[in-house]
Amino acid sequence: MHGVIAVRLIVLSLGVALGVFYPFVSVILRERGFSAGEIGLIASIGAIGFTIAVPVWGHLADVRLGRPRTLQICAIGGAVAVAALIAPWPTIAVFVLYTTFTVFESAWQPLTDAITVNTVRGREYGRVRLLTSLSFAIATIVAGFLYDRTGYAPAYLGLAAAAMVMAVAAAFVPDMERADLRTHAGATGIPSAASRPGRTWRFGSIGVALRHAPRLAWVLAAVTLLHIGIISGFTFLGLRITELGGSPSQVALASGLSATVEIPSLLLAGRVARRIGLRGLFAASALLYGTAMVTWTVLDVPAAIIATRAMTGVAFAGVIVSVVLTIAELLPRELQATGQALYQTTAFGVAAVIANAIGGRLYESVGHSALFGLGAILALAAAILGWLMFPHRTAGRTRELAPG
Repeated sequence: MHGVIAVRLIVLSLGVALGVFYPFVSVILRERGFSAGEIGLIASIGAIGFTIAVPVWGHLADVRLGRPRTLQICAIGGAVAVAALIAPWPTIAVFVLYTTFTVFESAWQPLTDAITVNTVRGREYGRVRLLTSLSFAIATIVAGFLYDRTGYAPAYLGLAAAAMVMAVAAAFVPDMERADLRTHAGATGIPSAASRPGRTWRFGSIGVALRHAPRLAWVLAAVTLLHIGIISGFTFLGLRITELGGSPSQVALASGLSATVEIPSLLLAGRVARRIGLRGLFAASALLYGTAMVTWTVLDVPAAIIATRAMTGVAFAGVIVSVVLTIAELLPRELQATGQALYQTTAFGVAAVIANAIGGRLYESVGHSALFGLGAILALAAAILGWLMFPHRTAGRTRELAPG
């Protein structure tokens, strides 16, 4: 029982930590004198650190340190790095501190998902996961109105405080058994790695996971295509709103509305998946997100842009549930942290590097229409690939984990 309560506290704190900071990152950096291209470069460098770090954290969590202890290390490290950003550092220091933060923060969501899947009863996953969306929405909206009065300085300390709550709560979560890579390597037909003492399949738990489920690589490719557009919107839509005269509270409402709509959508997504399959849920969600991005190419009123975020809330909930439960379906329990880390690596690492590096240049040189239009095209490609590669129907393990 104490473990379940601790998990709920972790997911609530995660939403607060992300909500008070991430929707405002591009605007904060703009206020500190960075251009759209420089903001994209900073975010891209941070995403490179994220991409490298998150599979390492997943391996350490599954094989070496355990999920709760790894989450504690990453929560404390991220809190320290982002709290230091409050000082008026020169440009190079901002790059270093932000990249350090993303290296530690990269583990927060995948380890929280892995701990949740392993700790609560299967059908409770969606109900617990929606607490992150709820706390994100509330924290973002409250923070936006606060920043109207104070500026953005409280964002750094708010994230650091919430991250420390995550670290404390993780101490009360029971851990799962460690993954034996030689056992899994042998089970997936990798004789050389499994037969030599002290050696495992190359790339550690990542290689074992991909060998165990070859389809997973194609699933992650679809996720990457879709998230190039999602991350572009997340990074640059706030800039678009402020350029149209929007305030910090309107930037917050855009993210807060999306997160609020995610809450009932997460509850319904599992039922939808049981009717149309995980591939149907992912494809429909990708198409809906692409539709929202098309509207961003033409809308020039902040209130109208904010309204479209209801669509992205529904779509993002469908993406989360379809991907997390596909990984839960394809991989054994002992490799869930690695699997969820791979999801985060591709969605918020590889995709973010591309989205921010190219997106910043596009936004600065061509404009928002080209950026969001490209995102819509990639969302269509992701829907097609997802339809071909995600599981057609939910199987036994996924039915156990699906919300609703």
